[in-house]
Amino acid sequence: MSRRLLYSDKYPSYLLKIIRPFRGEDRITQLPDFVLGHILSFLPSTKSVVRTSILSKRWKNIWTSVPNLYFRDEEFDRDDDFIAFVDRVLSSRDPSSTIQKFHLHFNHCAPEDFYRVENWISTAARCNVVELVLSVRSSGNMMFLLPESLMTCKSLEVLRLMSVFVMDNGDALGCFPSLKRFHCHFGAENYGGLYSTTGCFHFHALEHFTIYGDPGTHFFEDLSISAPQLKTISLEFPCSPYDMHKYYNIEIDAEALEKLEIKEDSLSNFNLNNTQSLVEADITIGFHPSEDDVEEEDDVRQANEFLTAISMVKYLSLSWSFYEACSVPAFDNLIKLRLVHFGCSHWWRNLMKFLEKSPHLECLVIDDGVYPTRKRYKVIELLEKEDEVIDTTKQTKVLNWIPPKSVPNCLVSHLKTISIRGFRGKRCIGYQDEMEVTKYLLKHGRVLEKMTIYTSGRFPKKDIFKETSMIKWGSEAVQVEIIKKVLYED
Repeated sequence: MSRRLLYSDKYPSYLLKIIRPFRGEDRITQLPDFVLGHILSFLPSTKSVVRTSILSKRWKNIWTSVPNLYFRDEEFDRDDDFIAFVDRVLSSRDPSSTIQKFHLHFNHCAPEDFYRVENWISTAARCNVVELVLSVRSSGNMMFLLPESLMTCKSLEVLRLMSVFVMDNGDALGCFPSLKRFHCHFGAENYGGLYSTTGCFHFHALEHFTIYGDPGTHFFEDLSISAPQLKTISLEFPCSPYDMHKYYNIEIDAEALEKLEIKEDSLSNFNLNNTQSLVEADITIGFHPSEDDVEEEDDVRQANEFLTAISMVKYLSLSWSFYEACSVPAFDNLIKLRLVHFGCSHWWRNLMKFLEKSPHLECLVIDDGVYPTRKRYKVIELLEKEDEVIDTTKQTKVLNWIPPKSVPNCLVSHLKTISIRGFRGKRCIGYQDEMEVTKYLLKHGRVLEKMTIYTSGRFPKKDIFKETSMIKWGSEAVQVEIIKKVLYED
């Protein structure tokens, strides 16, 4: 007869929540092994999972078949202890059990221990691993070569690389045959990500691809991605302090692509092939040209080509003050546009270009891109109290707005909702343009149903209504709502 183990005896805290309702009756031990293993798989650390082996004889070997493995060297005082622990866990596992998730964080790995890491990854591949997260860092920034057993693993569906790795993809067509999600993270000082010996990535089954961080030109300048099943791609290259206007040559061949996200300081040279299925694009470019900036012919051409390549989308978020010389192609499918202008002097010209080339646009969001925070609001309050300190009256009365010669078709027949976020008010530079654009949209929006204006509160609601009421609104059904929003939530 087995000993009854009271719920408060030896179980660790993370199991007490399960056991406590039974009040002294050890029902959890009566569960099948695969159920117990499934419960343990939710623990965030394999070290904690192994500790359950001391609970009783019944628990001694449950951990050997847990499908999720999480190894972190920071949980150990010495690297040798960490290596011995991983070796023990992998050698003690039931060879017939599948590894669902294998997360390895070995951030103090000596180069002479790379072979051990290769053996661990190969073991996971033999156990039909589905999700693999790797962070292997070594002294001297030595790069770890991904083993061939991983690149040919037929069970792998999710791969996240959080440190420097090298992939010898000479036989690129045979790499990662079942991979569906690939996330490549470049950390600080280019310490993270993937270096390909060819710069070309071919994925048969990939559906989601993400690159985050600054890879640096010593990792790649030319990047080619070919994936017939790719649905979403996200490329985020934060501004580098060493090169403010870094460019990459990026070629994407993805006939099933639906969503494209790009965030970088300066627009790279993109070559988009077979992307007619693209539905949504979210583009953020950090560099905002001013009136004094020289418009380089290559930059204008590059911007024109990129806009043409994404002109089939239905939903577009554009945080990019491109050069005035840039032309906007026809966006015949576009029904929702979010334009973030960052207060540049010619933002309204870019807006009118899009309205003229988007005949079926139904929803428009105009965003100044400068979201008030608590710190910034204190500055606003200070300026309101000390108007005599900073006098910008002359600058705020400057009017650059020139109405287009003809009313865009979307205003006459399709545009139903407009949201203006960050309406700045009389004491801000560019106010006159801001107000004139607002009145123009109200005047010519024949089917407009609602306009929402978000203001920080420096400009009273009654003044906005007074200004906009001076003209006849194009739609009798339109509702104008003005919302004072001091702090924005992203």
